[in-house]
Amino acid sequence: MRSTALNNSTVAWSDLLQVIGKRDRWVLPAWILGVVFFCVAFVPAMPSFVGGEESMVLSEMMKNPAMVAMCGILYGDEPSMGILYTQLMMVWSALLVGVMNILIVVRHTRSDEDEGRLEVIRALPTGRQASMSAVVVLMVYLNVLVAAAIAFFMAMFHVESIDPAGCVVYGAALGVCGLFFATLTLVVVQLVHSARGAIGLSLGLLGFFYLLRAYGDVSSEAAARLSPLGLILRTYPFFENKWGPIFILLIVSVLLVVVAFVLGRVRDLGAGLLPVMGRKRAHAPGSLSGEWGLTWRLTRGMIIAWAVTVFIFSAGYASVMGDMETFVRESPLYQQLMGVGADAEEITQPVVVMLMLIMSIIGAIPVLAVAFKLRSEEQKGRLDYVLGKTVSRWRLFGGYGGLVVLVALLMQILTGIGFYGVALTVMDEPFGFGFVMKVALNYFPALVFFGGLGLALVGWCKNATWIGWAYLGGGFLITFLGGMLDLPAWVGKLTPFGLIPRWPTEEFSFHIWAFVLVAGLGLIWFGSLGFRQRDITA
Repeated sequence: MRSTALNNSTVAWSDLLQVIGKRDRWVLPAWILGVVFFCVAFVPAMPSFVGGEESMVLSEMMKNPAMVAMCGILYGDEPSMGILYTQLMMVWSALLVGVMNILIVVRHTRSDEDEGRLEVIRALPTGRQASMSAVVVLMVYLNVLVAAAIAFFMAMFHVESIDPAGCVVYGAALGVCGLFFATLTLVVVQLVHSARGAIGLSLGLLGFFYLLRAYGDVSSEAAARLSPLGLILRTYPFFENKWGPIFILLIVSVLLVVVAFVLGRVRDLGAGLLPVMGRKRAHAPGSLSGEWGLTWRLTRGMIIAWAVTVFIFSAGYASVMGDMETFVRESPLYQQLMGVGADAEEITQPVVVMLMLIMSIIGAIPVLAVAFKLRSEEQKGRLDYVLGKTVSRWRLFGGYGGLVVLVALLMQILTGIGFYGVALTVMDEPFGFGFVMKVALNYFPALVFFGGLGLALVGWCKNATWIGWAYLGGGFLITFLGGMLDLPAWVGKLTPFGLIPRWPTEEFSFHIWAFVLVAGLGLIWFGSLGFRQRDITA
């Protein structure tokens, strides 16, 4: 009887899998190509900056607590290209794989519920859990394909010490990590009441596991192994090639699938198992009568979630500064590398600048998300109801433009406060609050620029908003790996983060700072011209 019930609940899952494949015939290949390219593109560049004395210098850099917190542990008896590549790229690759799985799972589960598509599907002769079954099979196929492609292309370059066995373990670790976050998202989908909530909570858990891994890699081996991001690093690719952590994550993923199916059987369509927080109003507040109030109401949940995330991340990075002081005092090679003496403040300043730069790139994500919220509302057909009233397009667009600037400022202020608050407690000679805030606000124009770019795309090229995310991702790669790859100086200037001097290690330029800020504001104005002229379509 149980077997029959199971078959009935999953009937027609293969048909739904074909529908998903046809619907995402461009989306899935784009994700696969993007993820695989990110994971393997820098393999052939390893010999150009690793070898001989450069290997020793780079390994010394990667041992400092700040780099361990950002990237992961350095293992092995002596550094090799494979080991250094794993430390540089594995955690960041796992984060991208996790984001891919989260967004695809939510797209074909909770988003379909919110848009009413799943209700139409269930009206047909399909099982109650056929859609979830199709998504599970899809994510297994997708992650196996990504893992195999990563392993194949890494081995294809024939780089010294990046051997086929290590490539297989590296790819399998990333694939099973992606599967873990896919199945975790399936569980989250059963708990929350909307696609936005599912994405927010799933990405929040991804960030939590990253911070847990960062703390564990610096201070606690047990904590690091509790995070899937820390666990896959313990496969030690290109050294010991352990499969144990991979099997552990695979077993946990299977258990999460079982939990998701059990919860899915007792959950009503369109509802969530967690209680709705807050008190429902009988009438809308007066603030919603204006365009600015509506803009804030539509984005406040996302802004608050990202504000908390940025604050926690900056505080987490600051927690390694105490270990950083000890490291630089005990490492003459690192002091020689940085070109300074044993003065901790002189040596740790460049580290603070790099951490703040990484946090600023993270802070640009909610800025772009707020800008693209206007396009999201248009796609869902809600702008028709708003603009059908006596609402000015200029004021509506201006509401998003003003909020983009405020969010950019908020993210940088929270970055400075979170970093300073923790650094004050862990450092023997902490930096001044003014210094930390100046470093954070130095990148404020870059965030405004990305917000302006997002709104310009919404105004003129509404179907090309992916350009904003691609440009931000490219800026991260250039900033994070540009120096190691010996890229020409002009390449770094192609992004606002590279254009702005890294004060205080570089001389501050008010002219460049103001230029980037004015360019961002100009893009907002430019986007408003297109938005006022074009048709509003769903």
